[in-house]
Amino acid sequence: MEPVVVLILFAVFLGAVSQRVSGMGFGLVSGPFLVLLLDPFSGVVLINICGIVASGTVFVRTWREAEWGSFWKLSLGTVIGTVPGALLAAALPAPPLQILIGVLIIVSLISSMIIGRIGKTMPANFGTKFTTGFLSGTMSAAAGTGGPAVSAYAVLTKWEQRSFAATLQPFLVVGTTSAIIFKAVFDHSAWPQLTAPTWIGIAAVLVAGLVSGDWLSQKIESSTARIAVIVLALGGGTATLVKGLAHLN
Repeated sequence: MEPVVVLILFAVFLGAVSQRVSGMGFGLVSGPFLVLLLDPFSGVVLINICGIVASGTVFVRTWREAEWGSFWKLSLGTVIGTVPGALLAAALPAPPLQILIGVLIIVSLISSMIIGRIGKTMPANFGTKFTTGFLSGTMSAAAGTGGPAVSAYAVLTKWEQRSFAATLQPFLVVGTTSAIIFKAVFDHSAWPQLTAPTWIGIAAVLVAGLVSGDWLSQKIESSTARIAVIVLALGGGTATLVKGLAHLN
């Protein structure tokens, strides 16, 4: 097995573990590494594909706690938001897109941490939900990371954690599915060109990562898991940014 394939499988495994433990870590953790290992176009599509499976699997266990009224308002925004995100990804050359992905990951993570400390609140109405969904959809299509925008919204509206985490899973499925569709429409070459054994391996490590994450979620504190996700995501985002800058003419 080629070293790059091993690294792709390991990145997918880590993302699946973090998705099960933290509820939204797949794109943040595996995303920047898959972009580095593949390219910023097919890498984001692979993130979206795996993200659908990861979120869908978690949702099977949490659907009873989902807040469906919020889900539909957020989802309307995210479907519309994936259109400019996909257009942007299709229009940019690889190095600028890598820079954009790295910056989006770093800024979204730092913003989420700052928002969590300032103690501000905002109303949970249609406008804020639609706008949050729109931003999440744009980031999902452009960078494969739609979770931080919704996480910030949850903090600002003081959304109860269990209900938020349950609602987030079908929302991410809608956003990532929409991102794949529009990226395929605007860039026909975006689909990852991987061999059949590699796809089978990805499916296997996805399952293994989700099972491992389920076990790990019972052994560690959620705060510890969030710190690990942030550290990994910041490292990957920085590496993606540096690679983009290094190849920028």
